[in-house]
Amino acid sequence: MKKALSLLLVIILALSIPMTAYAQVSGITYDCANGYTSIKLSHPDTYSGEVDGLIEYNGKNDRGQNYAWSSVGYGDYIYVGTCFGAIYQTLRIIAMENGMEFSQMKELINALYNGDLYIGDEGEEVTANRSFVIKINTKTYETSIVEGPVKSGGYRAATKFNDKLYFAATGATPYILEIDPNNNDAKQIVCYSETPQSASISTGIRGLTVYRDMLVATMIGNNGAYMVASSDPSSGPESFVTIGTQEDLLDYPAYHYMDSIFGGSIWDIIEYNDKLYITVVTGKNGNKQAFAMFSGQPDENGEWSYDLIVGNENDGAKYPFGLGSDRSGAANLMVYDGYLYIGGYNDPMVALPEVLDMNFANLYKDLSSPVCLWRLDENDNIEMVAGEKNEVFPNGPIGNMGAGFGSNMNQYVWRMENYNGKLFLGTFDIGSLAYPLMQFTNGDVLNMSNEDLEQQIEYIQKVLGMFGAPGTQFPIFPRSSDIAQTSANTELSQLSKCADELAQLSDSMDDDSLESRQDIYTVLAELSKEYQKIKHLLPGQVTQILDELLAPETIENFGYFVKCCEYLSKGERGFDLFVSEDGINFDVLTRDGFGDPYNHGCRVFAITNSGLCIGTANPFYGAQVWLIDENESTMLGDVNENGKVDIMDATLIQRHLAKFSQIDDDLLTIADVDKNNEITVLDATIIQRYLASIITEF
Repeated sequence: MKKALSLLLVIILALSIPMTAYAQVSGITYDCANGYTSIKLSHPDTYSGEVDGLIEYNGKNDRGQNYAWSSVGYGDYIYVGTCFGAIYQTLRIIAMENGMEFSQMKELINALYNGDLYIGDEGEEVTANRSFVIKINTKTYETSIVEGPVKSGGYRAATKFNDKLYFAATGATPYILEIDPNNNDAKQIVCYSETPQSASISTGIRGLTVYRDMLVATMIGNNGAYMVASSDPSSGPESFVTIGTQEDLLDYPAYHYMDSIFGGSIWDIIEYNDKLYITVVTGKNGNKQAFAMFSGQPDENGEWSYDLIVGNENDGAKYPFGLGSDRSGAANLMVYDGYLYIGGYNDPMVALPEVLDMNFANLYKDLSSPVCLWRLDENDNIEMVAGEKNEVFPNGPIGNMGAGFGSNMNQYVWRMENYNGKLFLGTFDIGSLAYPLMQFTNGDVLNMSNEDLEQQIEYIQKVLGMFGAPGTQFPIFPRSSDIAQTSANTELSQLSKCADELAQLSDSMDDDSLESRQDIYTVLAELSKEYQKIKHLLPGQVTQILDELLAPETIENFGYFVKCCEYLSKGERGFDLFVSEDGINFDVLTRDGFGDPYNHGCRVFAITNSGLCIGTANPFYGAQVWLIDENESTMLGDVNENGKVDIMDATLIQRHLAKFSQIDDDLLTIADVDKNNEITVLDATIIQRYLASIITEF
């Protein structure tokens, strides 16, 4: 009863407005800020709000391939490991935990998201799962399946080692998949994790890197997280040795589904300064706690030891959990310009399911504390690059960005990449998933179409029919005393006045203003106060309902709802992407997910011959892959980088071919004017013909 009433209350107040119609992007390119262009590689003819999903499945684009969950570049190709039905799988768990049929959950989610969020194909088994490794040729856009479908949880990490590719697969028994791109993508499983005997243990392994001359991977077992390494992974599981255990990491890793970030365990690993750096999720048993970080290395005998850098200071940590940001449950890592960069990672995917129970407290806390970025030097000293000052960093950030990089919507620094001498950083933007609130705050209702309205009414009717729409009356029953009755009527008159005022405010909500919601909160608080005065005079049938609707904690929660709306009203849906040339100050490339509000995350980067590729997280219409084109200071043919194409450029190509001088590697693509992937005399000839006006472009 409580959930049904609270659900209806919030639907009436906020969630009965459909999502706006999507705006189409240009289809194949998107003009980023600061002179960059992004080119869509996957299904380049699809627009925002149309299904991508990287591949076709059963004759149509596979909307269920929600996340480009891992990726690695190899030559002209980007290899991508997918995650199928990311939010869909989570909703199944939420429905089960709340005693709901999944069909009911589907109706609810369709109502909240107007049918835009992927919740399984029509007639699909709720246990369905299919993940793939695919590859895309960045020059021809040709896409092919390398592995799959497999009924694992998906491929969560990828790296290159000894000219072969490795993917970490989640599932009941996690494993490492090897792909040989020089042998027709031949595949083999080279390492298996233990198979946990308890269903409560999270098997979402994700750490995969190269340390010295070894492939290092994180694993999970009955006793918690552990790490393995091999200098010759192709020879199979027997080549891997354990280099770190749950005990070595002070029993910090939280590895059960009920823990923070669904048991995030060992989160990220990377080599820096000849050490292996490790970030760890530490919040256990539903308790929120920020991340920890260790470093480790072997001695001359191959025995590993670990030092705690971020964690409990009583355990010897140099810095406290989360570096003072208590909402950052995890952290992602990247090495750039001699520093180890540490990107904050909040946990709003736990807060969002709470919203289905109409609890907005944790969502508000996440929104009010967006992500930060730090960097560590070779002496393990840390400084804040982006964020807000706190007790750990009283002077605040050293760069030009505050917490959230200018948006409270940014809840993860999801991935970073060191490319072409620059640091690229992509975020997870909660705005897309929080849009059932956001649409109520940012004016999109003015743009709704009749078709959207009719569809939304249909969804809302299904929800009301599912839970029942109580037409509850609050009668006054006679009391034994006329005085008591008069007192009750007087107090009830004030209560009724507040209720009427609330109804009038609700009727005036069409102006979509934050002030109106704040006014409603004020009246609700007054209504609750008046109710507490006369509660003892009311019959049990009435107090049973009003205790739930007007309890102080309920009103406080509505206050969190209003505050969430304030943040969401300022947000722009779609991930943010930034670039820095000094590792301190960042420029914006996009704040709207390349023009697609459903691209809620910049999930992966991959370096290819064509440039830097980006894979998105899109639980609405499927993942996408884009290529970043740097249209900065160099142009095709400008080999000497003087800002124009002249005869000296042709001369430099000729000298390069005669081996009198050498064109720098990073300028070879500039010299390849005919784009055939090699430098020939024809490239110099084309420039000469262009300068003689025989041709007008190349």
